[in-house]
Amino acid sequence: MKTNSLIEPHGSKILKAGRVVLFPGEEIGEHTTDKREEIIIVLKGIATLARGDKEIVLNRGDTHYIEEGILHNVKNTSSDELEYIYVVCNL
Repeated sequence: MKTNSLIEPHGSKILKAGRVVLFPGEEIGEHTTDKREEIIIVLKGIATLARGDKEIVLNRGDTHYIEEGILHNVKNTSSDELEYIYVVCNL
């Protein structure tokens, strides 16, 4: 896994953004957005987004909005690299 911040700490009062690369079989880990909203933008590969009891497949160019307080996980279940950007907004 490789990650890097797109908005440096203290660069924004309400936004946090980063680029993530997941290699085949890797996942971000289940987490919640608490009092934040999140958008995921797939740049390369195929993401499997686990949201509660649902799994949603996102392909290159797809975006997905995650409401505040939603438990989720991003997984790379394909044989290619997955690259995506996340943008989180504190409410």
